[in-house]
Amino acid sequence: MKGNKSSQKKISFKNSKPFTVGAELEVQLVNRNDYSLCNSSDVIFKNLPEELKKIVQPEVLTSMVEIVSPVCERPEEVVSYFDRALKEIDRIGEEFGFRVSALGTHTFARKEETQITAKERYLKLLQELQILLRQFLIYGLHIHVGFPDKESAVRGYNLVINHLPVFLGLSTSSPFFYGEFTGLHSYRTKIFEQLPRAGIPEYFDSFSQFEELYFQLKDGGFIESIKDIWWDVRIHPDLGTVELRVCDSNPELDRIELIITIFQGLSLLAQKEKGFKTYHQILKQNKWNATRYSLSGKYIDIDGVKTIKEKTYSIIKDMEKKGVFEHLGTDKRIKKLKTVLRRKPLSEKMILVYKKTKDVKIAESMGFIR
Repeated sequence: MKGNKSSQKKISFKNSKPFTVGAELEVQLVNRNDYSLCNSSDVIFKNLPEELKKIVQPEVLTSMVEIVSPVCERPEEVVSYFDRALKEIDRIGEEFGFRVSALGTHTFARKEETQITAKERYLKLLQELQILLRQFLIYGLHIHVGFPDKESAVRGYNLVINHLPVFLGLSTSSPFFYGEFTGLHSYRTKIFEQLPRAGIPEYFDSFSQFEELYFQLKDGGFIESIKDIWWDVRIHPDLGTVELRVCDSNPELDRIELIITIFQGLSLLAQKEKGFKTYHQILKQNKWNATRYSLSGKYIDIDGVKTIKEKTYSIIKDMEKKGVFEHLGTDKRIKKLKTVLRRKPLSEKMILVYKKTKDVKIAESMGFIR
C-alpha cells in the first residue's frame, strides 16, 4: 500500500541518551492467608511514601500494580528501584493482609474474580477485547533501551527480534493457569498472543516503514497511540526507546538484571554489526520452543540448532569478546550475573514442586518477593 496518505505522515522520535535503560515490572497482589488475588491497589496508593508514587502505578486490574523505574545508566540501578518499591509494597501488605507475587500468571485465579481498574483507557479496551481482557490474569516485565535517533532504534529493534526466545526463556514463570498445569513454561505468552497487534512483529528496513504501518492502523481507527501496539518488541518513538515486552514477570532481581544487561548489550551491538533476517516461521518456532521448554528448548540459529541456554551463553561470550559490556560499564557485573544461567528458570522449579505436591498454591508462593 505504498504511496497512500499514511505513508506520507511522520512520527516524531524523541532522541534519548544512547543505551540508557528503564523497566516496568507488573506484579500481583495476593491475600496472605490463601494466595488468592486481592483487589488492594487503592490501599497501596493511599499508603505509599511520596517519593514512590511516581514509581508505582495502577494497571488494568485492581489486583495488580506496575513498578516503573526512571531512566537509568546501568541495569543494577533499575533493579535497585524495583527492590525498594517491592519492599515498601510488601510492608504495606503486612498491615492490610496481602503480599506481592511476581509471576507471569496467577496460578489458580479465574476471570470472575477480577476487577478492571476504572480508567477510561482500560474501559475502552474492555469494550473492544471483551472476554480476552477479563481473562488477562497475566503479568510481564517490559524493558526500555534509549537510542540517539530513529534509525539506530530500527537497527536495535531488528536484532532483538531474532533473540526473543532468549529473553523469554530467561524469564519463564507461568506454567499454571486456572489451577491447571498447562504443560508450558510460559502460558502468559499464549494468552497474550490472542490479542490483535501482539506477538512477533515484522522487520523494518527503515523508520519510514514503521511509520507507514503505524498510520495505516491509526487512520483505520484501530489504535490511538503506540500504547495500542503490543508486539513482543516495539519501537517507542514518544520515549526514544526500543521496548522489550516478551518477558514474564519474575521475582528474581538478579535474573531481571541479566535480562536488561543482555538487551542493552544487543542494542549497542546492533549499531556495529549488520543483522540478518530470519524466516517468520523460524521465529515462531523458536519462540514456541521457549514457551514450551524455557531454556531447554531448541533454537534454530544461522549456524545450526542448539538449546536456548547455549544460545544465551554464546551471545554473552560474543559480546564479552567484542567489548560490548566493557563499553557499557557492565563488564564487572556480567561475571556475577552469568551464575543466573546455572540456575533452573523459575518455571522449571515451579513444575518440579507441583509434580511432588500437586499444589498450585505452593507454586504461587514461589513468586513472592523475598
